[in-house]
Amino acid sequence: MSTFKANAFLLKNLLDDVADGKIQLPDFQRGWVWDDDRIKDLLVSISRGFPIGAVMTLDAGGDLQFRSRVVEGVASNGTDQAAEYLLDGQQRLTSLYQALRYEGPVETRYRPGGSWIIKRWYFIDMQKVMNPLVDLDETIVSVPEDRIVRSNFGRDITLDLSSPDFEFERHMLPTEKIMNVMDWMLGYLGYWKDRGGHPVGDPVAFFAQFNADVLGNFTDYQLPVISLGKGTSKEAVCTVFEKVNTGGVTLNVFELVTAAFAADDFSLRDDWAARSGRLHAEFGVLQGVSGDQFLQAVTLLATQARRRKVISETSSSQSPGIGCRRADILNLTFGEYQMWADRVEEGFRDAAKFLRGQFVFTSYNVPYNTQLVPLAALYVELGNELAPANAQEKLSRWFWCGIFSESYGGGVETQFARDLEQVANHIRGGAEPELVAEANFVPERLLSLRTRNSSAYKGLYALQMKSDAADWRSAAPLTFATIHDENIDIHHIFPVAWCRRADPEVPRRLYDSVINKTPIDALTNRIIGGQAPSLYLPRLRQDVDEEKLKSILKSHWLDPDLLEKDQFGDSFVERGQAMIDLINLAMDKPTVDARQVFRDALDSAGLAEQYGDDEVEYDPLGDSVYSDETATNDNS
Repeated sequence: MSTFKANAFLLKNLLDDVADGKIQLPDFQRGWVWDDDRIKDLLVSISRGFPIGAVMTLDAGGDLQFRSRVVEGVASNGTDQAAEYLLDGQQRLTSLYQALRYEGPVETRYRPGGSWIIKRWYFIDMQKVMNPLVDLDETIVSVPEDRIVRSNFGRDITLDLSSPDFEFERHMLPTEKIMNVMDWMLGYLGYWKDRGGHPVGDPVAFFAQFNADVLGNFTDYQLPVISLGKGTSKEAVCTVFEKVNTGGVTLNVFELVTAAFAADDFSLRDDWAARSGRLHAEFGVLQGVSGDQFLQAVTLLATQARRRKVISETSSSQSPGIGCRRADILNLTFGEYQMWADRVEEGFRDAAKFLRGQFVFTSYNVPYNTQLVPLAALYVELGNELAPANAQEKLSRWFWCGIFSESYGGGVETQFARDLEQVANHIRGGAEPELVAEANFVPERLLSLRTRNSSAYKGLYALQMKSDAADWRSAAPLTFATIHDENIDIHHIFPVAWCRRADPEVPRRLYDSVINKTPIDALTNRIIGGQAPSLYLPRLRQDVDEEKLKSILKSHWLDPDLLEKDQFGDSFVERGQAMIDLINLAMDKPTVDARQVFRDALDSAGLAEQYGDDEVEYDPLGDSVYSDETATNDNS
């Protein structure tokens, strides 16, 4: 059965309901001011009888209760009870109320999205609006708060509407007089009767024509209104709003829960601002966590508690599921939020400490922000059970399997629910989680990992540091302090400039692969420049002795001898295999020999020649023919 109806209402009646507080804004409708040009366009459209779109309301008094507030400009004594909540059309009705009914100036902005609030009065130029040859944009005029338009840096007055006589003289009708124009009309007609000389001769005939052609479009204007009934669910309100809202602040789950909790005199927005402030200040790695994700973690635990309660109290085989989909979050009660919020905040702290142990130090390098939701929930669920080394090993394996199976990129709410239940069960001695059992990394994927937008790329970067990779000059292990102090980032091993000038040329799909990249500090990257390895390695030996440099290169899975000979092909194959071994070790999976995959990639690029049956010989790609002139590494 339909829970909505659509009807046309007189704009005048809608503005009356706004003025009386019958139509109010729910808490999630945060203030957002239209710019001056959009308000003028809106008034122009109505003056010509053009459509301006529909508005949507929700009947108050049902199960879905919001804290509400009156529209900006409406006087309230604090006891007004909303009959309807305005879901869509806030800016249009607010702008129209302030321009057509409010006795003060309209708050607006100079330009869309601007931060500079200004106050303007709006007028209809009666002469221009009656002239079909005049551009529509010229018929509505906005003036500053003092009703005087100045030029020449304020020295000259170009339009003065600061008194009724000036309005009458210039045929400028204030828009706030339109809906009740009688007094202003009498003043206008009296002004021209006393003075004579009206531009069209008879001011009465002129105003009568203006009333018929223009004012009637305002007083008789009908606006389509879609009214949602009292029985409309939270999820339906959220869905409808997302589909139809074209302006203002888009409503998401967090905003709707904020509005629902406001009925309990609780500001979820302020609560999350305080929690996120603490989390972000303590752990940079959590700076990407959103309010929606915090609610997801709370809802996972709340729905799990509901499920356990039903199972313990009944013998029914039908028990509610664990979940954090939108419908689940919208059904979260304020009491459940209070029960779990502090524990979830602590769970995110524990998750951040876990990430540090996996060498993920900043939010920029978190492979999957979404994976932090089940991770935080698991820390709440398991608590001290995650302290033993074997529990941490299982958690770590699940973490890396999630990254390299790339399981958290799409619709992940179902995965979250499985993770909370299955990973906790596994750590308590149960079966392997499905995600871990089914995880697999295809070697060909390394060839397409070229930017840090990929979770697997970020994960591999962290694994490189976790596997004792060392700084190229200081030989210090890559830790959080080293990375921060030495400005370490991902750079090319065989530089881009060299690859492009090599004979045969190394194509971008290979030199930009993660196989040809590694964590290097900024100074080392400048030393490398665009040179062949055989030229930059001797320069690095000025800071690190021969044996120490070899050890450092091996910690990055590089064969010093192959680098010294500028052998891109052999280095690419061997380093690719080392990465496959490392990934499978992190996932605790049997490794595979993937060398042929990388040989085939080189062969397809014309960088390999077959000799005999299976022997493959790779061109050295240059014989140290480049000078010490530094070419750009091209990995900034």
